[in-house]
Amino acid sequence: MFNSTNQDYFLLFVQDNRSVIHNFEIWRLFTAMFLHADITHLFSNMLALLIFGTTLETNYKFTKSKYLLVYLVSGLIGNIFSLVFIPLDSYSLGASGAIFGLIGAVIILIIFDDPSILLFALFYVAYFLFASFSPGVNTWAHIFGFLGGLLLGYLSNFKEIKQRKLYDY
Repeated sequence: MFNSTNQDYFLLFVQDNRSVIHNFEIWRLFTAMFLHADITHLFSNMLALLIFGTTLETNYKFTKSKYLLVYLVSGLIGNIFSLVFIPLDSYSLGASGAIFGLIGAVIILIIFDDPSILLFALFYVAYFLFASFSPGVNTWAHIFGFLGGLLLGYLSNFKEIKQRKLYDY
C-alpha cells in the first residue's frame, strides 16, 4: 500500500509537532484530521461520526455550516492544544478530536433538550474517553476536541438554548 513516495506524501500531512512548531507548518494541524493509521482506526472514527453526526443532523437540526464549523474547529482545537501536552517528537493523525467535538456538541444540546438520555450519553462519552487512554492515542486531542465541541455547541445554538429551560435536577 505504501511505497516510499506515498509514505513521503503521507508524512507531509500528519501532525508532526516538531515541524509545526519549528517550521511553522500549521497546515498539519488541519490535514492530520483526514488521515488514519489503518482501517480499524478509520472504521471506529466513521462509526462514531455516523452515530453522533446523525444525531446532530436529525435530532437537533444542525445545519451543514454549523456541523462543519463544529467538526473543523473542534479538531483544530484538539490538535493545537495537544501540541502543548504531547512530546515535541510526536506524530498525530485522525479525526477523533473533531469527532469528540461533535460528541461535545451533542452533550450540550442534550443537557438543554432531553436530559432523560443524558446519563446514557455521558456513559458513551466516558467509554470513548477511557478507550483514549491507550498507547499511541492522542488523548489530549480527544479531550480538547470534546471541550471545544461543548463550547461551540453552546455558542452555535445560544439563541435556541436561551429560550429553553434548563432541566431541574
